[in-house]
Amino acid sequence: MNLTSYQKLANHYNQYIDASMRTIEEKLNPTVTEDEELVRRATFFVRNGAVSIANYSLKDNRIDFVVRDVTNIEVRYLPMVDLIHCPCQMQKPCRHIVAAVFYLYQQNNSLSTWISEWKANIDHLQLSLLRDERSPKSWDMLVDNFFRKFISSYPPTSFYLLEFAIHDLKAQVRKSRPFEREWQPIFDVYVNLAILTRAWPYLIEYNDTNMRNRVYQFLNDYIEDIDDSLSQLAAKPKMFAADPFFDQMMENVRSFYFEEEGLVRYRKHVYLACWEALVTDKAARMQEVKYLQELTIEEDGIPLNMVLPYFYLTLSMMDELLDSAEHMEKDQLLEWVEVCEKAIHSSNKELVNELARKLLPHISYYLNEVMQNPSRVMLIRRLELLFNQVSLKTEELEKLYQSFGLYGIQSYSNLLIEQKRYREWMALHQSANSSLEYAESCGLSIVKDEAPEVLLPLYHHYAMKFIQEKNRYSYKQAVRIWKKMKQVAKKANEIDYWNAYVESIREKYRRLRALQQEIEKGNLPL
Repeated sequence: MNLTSYQKLANHYNQYIDASMRTIEEKLNPTVTEDEELVRRATFFVRNGAVSIANYSLKDNRIDFVVRDVTNIEVRYLPMVDLIHCPCQMQKPCRHIVAAVFYLYQQNNSLSTWISEWKANIDHLQLSLLRDERSPKSWDMLVDNFFRKFISSYPPTSFYLLEFAIHDLKAQVRKSRPFEREWQPIFDVYVNLAILTRAWPYLIEYNDTNMRNRVYQFLNDYIEDIDDSLSQLAAKPKMFAADPFFDQMMENVRSFYFEEEGLVRYRKHVYLACWEALVTDKAARMQEVKYLQELTIEEDGIPLNMVLPYFYLTLSMMDELLDSAEHMEKDQLLEWVEVCEKAIHSSNKELVNELARKLLPHISYYLNEVMQNPSRVMLIRRLELLFNQVSLKTEELEKLYQSFGLYGIQSYSNLLIEQKRYREWMALHQSANSSLEYAESCGLSIVKDEAPEVLLPLYHHYAMKFIQEKNRYSYKQAVRIWKKMKQVAKKANEIDYWNAYVESIREKYRRLRALQQEIEKGNLPL
């Protein structure tokens, strides 16, 4: 039988082949992943010559096919009664049956057109499904099918394409948002979480490239949107009909945190934010605590049960919380800073004080060995805000600011000024080699008013730094500083000292003619 006879055969049974195609269309749903994959595989068989007619019986109106899969599969087709037999055990039409019908259909019709029209039903089916059956499964199907569509349309060969695909995906999915206001925040949280979990493998892949900072920025913005949606959802009364959606979201979030890999701090944030906004039942929280207490899984050296302190705090399990803080790992400081920040919102100031004090021994190590700029500066600012809410002894504050290193000079300066320890303030800035401008931002004017005499060595220090550069511009800057020093000496009633100081400088640097000229112009003696 040649190609022409195949076309005649297909034309002879045309109406019955069309009926078989309608049966396939009815039984296979383009919104179901397995069905879409089945049609794709059947199309591959047809287009790659893996389907052939082995026999045709006019008397029995029977067509026998051979489909070359892993092994040769014999398919028997009775078009007059729309009956097809295949050794496969699938209840739906299997890929071999579909391939056989496709083979006949394409003899006189466009298979590509049929597939395009079949897939075009997705949007209609999705909207119909959402209208007729509002369930977590229908919303998952909605996200799945749009996600496949956009990832295939915008293959993430670059992170910017991936960002565009996710942005466009969110916009398209939003068109299926329920009309009822009480359902809208539930839908927003559900689909945003669903999109994030499906995009996660792609994000992790780019996190290992030079696009890491762009990935961080994307996740910061995306999770901020989730936080906003969770806040709106938490502010509304919980509907009984929404329980299955809340349960499914928490199941998905737990799987996201415990089973996915990479960027664990972002996963932790989503996990805790959902627990805080979606679960109010104490029994459910206690059950999670028991699970976490027995959990031993680590990722990159970070135990996933690091979220336990948050549960202790929300459940008012203070003994367990403080005991856990006592045994904190030194590289878990950031997690405990976040716990303290949450504890501040409670009325238990004693608890906040005890928790914060347990951070002190670990701050220096964490800032110097774990954190990198600019994250280090941001963490120091958070620590300053935290300890402003805590009653620390003077020696504890000094230890804290010393652990900040150069980034703690301003805070330490404020402490010294507050306690009127002006000479120590001067020694701090001299030893830190801070600039005059920075010293001025750290309260130099206050010291100048309260104890001007202690500033004389500091001004001398700044002037000598400029003289060592040995150029006229630097000499001018040195004279500018000496003028400030002159004002301080006058205010401190150290006129004799000042005049002797100026003479000693002129004598010491008598060979620097340019400097001598600038000193003369400055009119330094009193």
